[in-house]
Amino acid sequence: MAPHDDRKMSFLPTRRKSMHFAPSKNIRPRWILHLQAQMWRFLMSIGMLLHRLAPPHPPKPNFSRSIPSTISAKPGMIPLQFYVPPDYETQKSLWEHRPKLRDQMKYRDEVSVPVVIEEDEEAETGPKESMGRRVSMTLDRAGQSLRRRSMNVRRWGHYPVIINFHGGGFTLGHATDDARWCGTVVDELNAVVISVDYRLAPECPFPTAVEDGADVVLWVHEHADELGIDREKIAISGFSSGANMAFTVPLRLYDEQSGFRRQEASPEESRAKVVENTVHGSPSTVDSARASSSSSTAVPSSDIEMVRPLASEDSDAPPLSGARPGKVGTKVATRDIPDIHIRCIVPWYPSLDYTLTREERRETLPSEVRKDHELPAIFTDLFDQSYLHPPKNISLDSPYLSPGVAPTELLRLALPQDIIMHTCEYDMLLEEGEAFRQRLISPPLNKTVHYKMVEGVPHGWDKAPNPLKPTPGVREHYLRACKEMRLIFGAENGVREHPTETGQPSAARKGSIQVVR
Repeated sequence: MAPHDDRKMSFLPTRRKSMHFAPSKNIRPRWILHLQAQMWRFLMSIGMLLHRLAPPHPPKPNFSRSIPSTISAKPGMIPLQFYVPPDYETQKSLWEHRPKLRDQMKYRDEVSVPVVIEEDEEAETGPKESMGRRVSMTLDRAGQSLRRRSMNVRRWGHYPVIINFHGGGFTLGHATDDARWCGTVVDELNAVVISVDYRLAPECPFPTAVEDGADVVLWVHEHADELGIDREKIAISGFSSGANMAFTVPLRLYDEQSGFRRQEASPEESRAKVVENTVHGSPSTVDSARASSSSSTAVPSSDIEMVRPLASEDSDAPPLSGARPGKVGTKVATRDIPDIHIRCIVPWYPSLDYTLTREERRETLPSEVRKDHELPAIFTDLFDQSYLHPPKNISLDSPYLSPGVAPTELLRLALPQDIIMHTCEYDMLLEEGEAFRQRLISPPLNKTVHYKMVEGVPHGWDKAPNPLKPTPGVREHYLRACKEMRLIFGAENGVREHPTETGQPSAARKGSIQVVR
């Protein structure tokens, strides 16, 4: 491995020779991994309970739903936790009980209801009955006017939606772990936040979590009318492994939309890489930096017909790690999927490059902070052996695992233009985060990356289990990210920012409960 100084000068760090996961120790049986995961999940739940006790308390989800998985070959349900604005139910009720206008009228059209009173009405009905009818009609017109006003300023169908993925190495964690972040986003953007309880390893190893994430985006888009959200204002956020998913879920979603299946090449199929490069062009400078590249990094092309045939139904090729049957780089028939436009992604201290070993990642930390701030091997070994299973079938440069080394064309087509990324100074994932940021902002990707390295903090600093007070600085960085999202989404009419004690402006209504200090 190159010396630390040389590695920091390189565009991307030196990588292992093999692109397959090789555990540093003997592989533990799955039942032992399961018991260890259960133990650490229990202990982590205690830590998160202490974290939530710090005043002010974070919000609880307003409601929850469970949706079936459709992409993964492993069937199951995906629980979703919803955090919604205070006026969500009111807006929903106004929309559901809106006046039924004539078919030829538009929703926002003004409706005039003429009132015709016969000249001899008073003579026939008497003055009292005539007066009562006039009052009734006046009240009716006032009610219609009020409904029109509420319809013209309605929010139902216009709420932004942020889909959030929690951290925990794909093995631990729960959707409510990021409640402070979710509550801040709801207050600042008047948005709906959906926090996802994607299925965890070792019960559901790679790539189940990423496929669950893509399933959630599809479901949210398909049910936008029911949820009152704007299909053009979908964002994805995540923390740690969830931040990895903030990048990999759009890549998996793009492949699902294009009907492209990625599968590891067997030794007999390795010669197909030559044909693949002929079809898709030569690898980019970054792609060629890998010591060896699996065929899982091929990029579907809409202009060139795929060389390989479509997978037949009677094919006996086994699926890889939960992927649907299909040969390397094939296009297969799939369901009709709409074009989904993700406006931005908001990753917090993401893991981006699994082609780096844990030892190589740890060496990027200065020696004086390594022992105090690095992720302990007891966790990283559990995470890797649980999620990367079976090891011989996991291609570490898969774009669904290592977006930092994904093909340039795939990143260009699948990722949104705007990315709001935060890293931590005392984090062994910092170097790969900065390398990926440099790649994203450079030609030919030219993405807009709103980047901030949080100084003097370790990985997961915003989840400290201190029941007395929240970690200092968390609200400041959460507000900064929300401000960037407001600019990307476009501020609503009448929204005004006001200063806060952190120095970052807030758009939350004054007097509302702030979930993070």
